[in-house]
Amino acid sequence: MRKLIHIIRCILNKFTSIRVIFENEMSKNCIENSNFILIKKFSIQNSYQNFTRTDVLNKVCIIFLFSFLFIDAQEPTNNATIEFDYFYGNVLEHSPELKPIIQGHPSGFIISWNKKNIGNSQFENTYNFPDFGFSATYHDFNTEILGKVYSGYAHYNFYLNNRNAKNQLKLTTAFGLGYATNPFDKVTNNKNWAIGSKFLASVYLKFNYQREYVLDKLGVNAGFALIHYSNASFNAPNLGINTLALTAGVHYNFDDEIMAPERTLETSEDKYPIKYNAVLRLGVNESKINGSGLFPFYTVSLFIDKKLNSKSTISAGTDVFLATFMKEYIKHENSINGENNTADWKKVGIFIGYELNMEKFSMLTQVGYHVYDPYKYVSGIYEHFGFRKRFNEHLYADLTLKINLFRAEGLEFGFGYRF
Repeated sequence: MRKLIHIIRCILNKFTSIRVIFENEMSKNCIENSNFILIKKFSIQNSYQNFTRTDVLNKVCIIFLFSFLFIDAQEPTNNATIEFDYFYGNVLEHSPELKPIIQGHPSGFIISWNKKNIGNSQFENTYNFPDFGFSATYHDFNTEILGKVYSGYAHYNFYLNNRNAKNQLKLTTAFGLGYATNPFDKVTNNKNWAIGSKFLASVYLKFNYQREYVLDKLGVNAGFALIHYSNASFNAPNLGINTLALTAGVHYNFDDEIMAPERTLETSEDKYPIKYNAVLRLGVNESKINGSGLFPFYTVSLFIDKKLNSKSTISAGTDVFLATFMKEYIKHENSINGENNTADWKKVGIFIGYELNMEKFSMLTQVGYHVYDPYKYVSGIYEHFGFRKRFNEHLYADLTLKINLFRAEGLEFGFGYRF
């Protein structure tokens, strides 16, 4: 137990030192922004330049990153576990531009704090008493071009077999933010087409075999993980990067063995009607041309959904995409190619979707195709992945990431109404 506490303290001390790096970076950005404002008084800028990358990214990261990384020390430890995983793997080459910069095998560790949910609520019973928790990662790509990434997440652990068994199969889904040490720089690091900014959005999936209470309260775990980083097109370039890795580690239970209640299968024969929905999503992003600036975008979605049971909802509908950066992108391409292309910059898509319901919170997956696409940009196929929070029977909010195959196009904040 003393050795475990010592290891945890060493890891937390390491992440505390990262806080100093963040604070220095924020101070540097504040100075840069001040200089930018002085210069702007004497120059004419496009009206969209009111958006600056540092303004947007700093605010987002201050709100989310530290809340994920630094857990309140007063949190009760009963019904909780702490887990440590070492990982080693390969970068997935999803674009030819990545081949020259993949020079090593990434490695690192994931440390997680998990709160057990063993009660009698419908959510806990339906999903086999999942854990909720926070995790932090150290990710070394073992190449100077890509550098390292430090990340913090909120996550759920879903158990795929009997919750009371000592041998468990566990799926972890996590969403958070990361800090990259070696992002793209025109002068010092112009080959890093994968990571275009210091601050990144990140998700990971981890599938583990877990054996609990092997030595008193200590257990072992092993499996594999898929870790993704992207800056959601807040800054170009933004190819994104994915690591597929093997994992192995240990975990410690702060409590004695606790038996979960017996699950009751859903027997409701309720019929759920088809519902109509309207959603407005918005955000800011940059085209794939580095330094072209941030521009606002808007997405209007109209769709129907059908709830199948307490866990699953399916949907189908249409999206209208108003990404204003496309107007400037078309002008840029015309000037480069000596053309006068006047194609419409707007797009329309149709999609099908699946919603995994967890009481008032749900996870979204949508796959669509641009049926109206006058000016081709990256791919005709697109995806939405994200989360939905329901406030009542009608109102909800979405946080989603729009992706064109493997390239993130924008982080979307949405508000919806279900009729």
